[in-house]
Amino acid sequence: MIKTVLSLIFCLVTSMFVCAQQIDSSDFTELLKNVNSRYDEQNPILSPDGKRLYFTRANDSLNIGGPKDKGDIWVAELASDGKWMQATNLGRPINDDLLNYMLGFSPDGNIMFLNQEKRNPGGLVINNGIAFSVQSNGKWSRPEHIAVDYLINSSKHQSGSLSADGKLMLLSLKAYASRGEEDIYISTYKDGKWTQPINLGSDINTSGQEMTPYLSADNKFIYFSSNGHGGKGGRDLFVAERQGEGWTSWSKPKNLGPEVNSFGVELNYIIDNKNKVAYFSSTQNSDGYGDIMAHNTVQDIEDLPIEAEPFEELVEMAEEARKALLFSGVTYNSKNEAPIPTALNVVIDGLENHINSNEETGDFEIGIPLSASDVLVHVKAPGFMSISEEIQLDGNDLRKDFSLDPLEVGSTIRLNKVYFERGTSDLLETSFAELDRVVEMMSENPTVKIELSGHTDNQGSSKLNLKLSQERVDKVEQYLSEHGVDNKRIKGKGYGGSKPISSNASEETRKMNRRVEITILKN
Repeated sequence: MIKTVLSLIFCLVTSMFVCAQQIDSSDFTELLKNVNSRYDEQNPILSPDGKRLYFTRANDSLNIGGPKDKGDIWVAELASDGKWMQATNLGRPINDDLLNYMLGFSPDGNIMFLNQEKRNPGGLVINNGIAFSVQSNGKWSRPEHIAVDYLINSSKHQSGSLSADGKLMLLSLKAYASRGEEDIYISTYKDGKWTQPINLGSDINTSGQEMTPYLSADNKFIYFSSNGHGGKGGRDLFVAERQGEGWTSWSKPKNLGPEVNSFGVELNYIIDNKNKVAYFSSTQNSDGYGDIMAHNTVQDIEDLPIEAEPFEELVEMAEEARKALLFSGVTYNSKNEAPIPTALNVVIDGLENHINSNEETGDFEIGIPLSASDVLVHVKAPGFMSISEEIQLDGNDLRKDFSLDPLEVGSTIRLNKVYFERGTSDLLETSFAELDRVVEMMSENPTVKIELSGHTDNQGSSKLNLKLSQERVDKVEQYLSEHGVDNKRIKGKGYGGSKPISSNASEETRKMNRRVEITILKN
């Protein structure tokens, strides 16, 4: 009690330092009972003031991606009794349905650094470098990508941490200079950007895996997990001392011993200097899932003085990002899921904005003002059927991928928005925009010939359905002809209900069978 009071008095009278709230370290199981669950907890990270414990939890139904989500960032606050309170999901925009994994904070705790992942059109999830988010008025901004010179990672794994002074970034990745699997690298923040990551050398890195690096507050000791330095389990935690002023000479890594390491997997060692407590994750006694654990550490580490915040430009970027929603996605080939470069015309409240997707990845993004109410997107690429789609806004960032159908001989393209009066061949006005896309495609590709096919569900008389489908095809052909398409380039046939693409057991699935399609006959 006396120690706690003295610590509080010291924090009140010493304004140049950030003081952590005292934790109750008498029972670590009790301390962390509201953090750990029956799910997988990894990667503990303390806020600089010591009042919040962040970590990644996988497979929780409350994750953005539900039980299959590989990890959202959660946070627990320190209660007045010195124990961590019930953890809560940090939510959007920090989390999404991919793996969300923190690196650390700026010294003032207002900038969060994260690993970033993205999903390719075929569904493959890959590393996408480093991102940051800025906190303002208690809310985190949308994560923005950070450029790190020559950051390359060919591994599915990427972990790391930020030094206490905010100037150094440790990263575990597999790059051209790696000695085997994942190695540990260091990047320095200099002149407003992060330098090319440097391999820490053979004292630390082996032909195995070196992961989850953490630098002590005085920048003298590195803690990391490895299966290349021996040990009891799948991966053990080690510590090594820096030799000299460089970053490639270290003492022989020392195993942290049985108080920390087990026959399971240990990762993510970090130290709370103020309370002399270290946190880490371990799979011991957890059926393969990780829990956050802690133990007392006696090592006396001196905090380096914290200089003025070096990240002013990041704050400015975040402030600009807050003024708009981010509309992003990928354009890709529906047949082979390969990304394709496209021209997009994003019409925001009647004003056109022309952008191009990336030539290699198909990625695109554009800011949409928070005040926008009406957004229409037109997507075009040579050799593909264009797309026009109305975008629904809900005040949050939006991701929308566009799948374009190739104009290859034999390709069949469904016209999703061609509608008729019920039981007739009379076109509804809402069909005109879709048919105009066909007119545009035929005009821009003068050698293309198509077959129009009309389809119904199986309800009612098959003869009447066949007749109705043919009449509807004739009506579509008439529309195309009236808008400049030569009849010689069009064949039309009604198939009635003979070619269903879905079950006819319910109205919901029967809707899919009532359709008009075009098939490319010549190009």
